[in-house]
Amino acid sequence: MGESLILFLIAVAFGAYAQAVTGFAISIFVLAAVVILQISSIAVTATALNIMTLATGVVVVMPRLRKVNWPIVGLTLLGLLPAMVIGVLALEYLSANSQRMLRLLLGLLIIAGGLVLVWRPHPQERLSGKASFIGIGSVGGLLGGLFSVPGPPLVYQLYRQPISILTTRVTLIALFSIMSLSRLAVVGVEGHLSAEALKLGGLSVPVVVVFAWLGNRYPPRVPERTLRRGVFVMLCVMGGCISLFTLLG
Repeated sequence: MGESLILFLIAVAFGAYAQAVTGFAISIFVLAAVVILQISSIAVTATALNIMTLATGVVVVMPRLRKVNWPIVGLTLLGLLPAMVIGVLALEYLSANSQRMLRLLLGLLIIAGGLVLVWRPHPQERLSGKASFIGIGSVGGLLGGLFSVPGPPLVYQLYRQPISILTTRVTLIALFSIMSLSRLAVVGVEGHLSAEALKLGGLSVPVVVVFAWLGNRYPPRVPERTLRRGVFVMLCVMGGCISLFTLLG
């Protein structure tokens, strides 16, 4: 467990730094590393990620509550929360009956996350309709329930809106935090809030704080576009390896 814990925390540190400089990535990096290195189960890691996300959300969102676009949050949660419950139940089923399918879905999600990171849509002139936020929230909720990674569809949706970058990022973190708290509650009610997940999540929080600070204070001296492309290539390679090994295994 000692070596596995060190590898897990290294993945968390890298993901936290990458998230600080790109605004997106920690959950996907950690899940990819866990599967490739066989550090822990997807279910345990997903719950640990909820704890990290919730802690990060408290630090980032609480001082900036007025910057959150609460109407967007409310509409998105209408689709996200019910779908998140379905995602948790699907994770329990696939963990018990089809680990191969679970890994294949994760590999494809990691590739999709890389595409979202490098492909930033141009803002629209008007906000999307209510149905759009609810629908995208449902997709994000399903992915959030399965893997604690609601990001790709929500990131794409919010970066299309005619709102400031600060509001977009704070609103996204608020959504991720609310989903994480709700998912922890669902997992707890289901009786799957394990001691291992609590330990991994708790030990990861200070690592996230330190490396997020380092990312903000000492970003890499490369253009942001180059950095995003580098992370995109890394995620595609990791996701592709997971998918390929799963299909060949």
